[in-house]
Amino acid sequence: MQDGTSLRSALLITRRSAVSLFARRREDLIESIETRLLWEGKKSRACWFHPKVALTKNSLLMTVQLLTDSDVMHQPHYSESFDSGKTWTERKPIPALERTVLGGGFEDVVSDVVPEFHPKTGVVLCLGQDVHYKDEKLIRPGEDRWIRYFVRKADGSWTKPKKLDFPHPEATMLMSTGCSQRWTLPNGDVLVPVTMLANRPDHSVSTLLCSFDGIDLKAKRLGNILKLPVKRGLMEPSITKHDGKFWLTIRAEDERGHFAVSPDGLSWERLETHTFDDGSPLITSTTQQHWINHSEKLYLTYTRKDASNEKIFRWRTPTFMAEFDTRRKVLVKATERIIVPRDGDAMHGNFHVTHISPRETLVSLADILVDKPFRGDTLITSIRWRRDNAARTNR
Repeated sequence: MQDGTSLRSALLITRRSAVSLFARRREDLIESIETRLLWEGKKSRACWFHPKVALTKNSLLMTVQLLTDSDVMHQPHYSESFDSGKTWTERKPIPALERTVLGGGFEDVVSDVVPEFHPKTGVVLCLGQDVHYKDEKLIRPGEDRWIRYFVRKADGSWTKPKKLDFPHPEATMLMSTGCSQRWTLPNGDVLVPVTMLANRPDHSVSTLLCSFDGIDLKAKRLGNILKLPVKRGLMEPSITKHDGKFWLTIRAEDERGHFAVSPDGLSWERLETHTFDDGSPLITSTTQQHWINHSEKLYLTYTRKDASNEKIFRWRTPTFMAEFDTRRKVLVKATERIIVPRDGDAMHGNFHVTHISPRETLVSLADILVDKPFRGDTLITSIRWRRDNAARTNR
């Protein structure tokens, strides 16, 4: 077992002074925020990237991949925790997900994997996308990516990856769902946020309603499509449900983050831009945002431009969190806080949010130095709530 509590002192951050300030506000729900080191990689010159955690019946299950260069991923691995994330087992390769050697220096692999427990069938459904390499360089980065899914069964075995087929004129070159938060409905159907590309430079986003029987994922219906024709357009949406509505937050290429609202997770209203309640915009550079959903309040996690990070690639550190007021549809500036702090010139990689109990939510990510090969530390931030979170899972 690897001890997740054995940490470098510089990366053990408990924001008690900030927490005590916010604790004086009766409306604040956060009791404490603590970031701890899971796997060290900056010294050992390795980077375990895309750490995504699922709460299962018996454990926390993490999928993770070795990152060696820009978007150069290797076989997905998994690790488990049986003590609420304090310690984790050694990483093991997931069977049947080895890189596929195509010849001529070409290889494929499934990447950007997000695992999530499916309560109706009792299995963990994992969604990702296929990516392609030639001589250890990413090729066709903006095309020929398709949704791949596989299952971790209740007995601990894994199925082989399958392609989710859904031909559509807006997705002739790409339909992916890498790194997205999705939503499982009470009947077992799954709302999957998707990025699509046809014969144009800008991507579009929507949600795909799918059925799932524990083995096969089948597409049923595509929601209305959102577009923003700026550079590569819209990408990597994430969905949640709060106050009786569905919310989609979206990465874009206009130095802003965007969102949309829907009554059913398919009929999306107009695209809107994330702003703070003081009127200032959320300035972020082509980077994901994700939701933290407490039953009493909805929060957004993001990176943004700040005086301290102007030289960091796409301002990707530190990671912030702020309340999203669903009535006014703005971020509440006074609630903003850092949940994963900056460590020198390292930048935060793609991250994930997991509610593991009524009183605790985890945010997992990698803190990366862009060297050859890439190296980085895998971190987990624990957010402790003052009151129980009835929305701790999406089921």
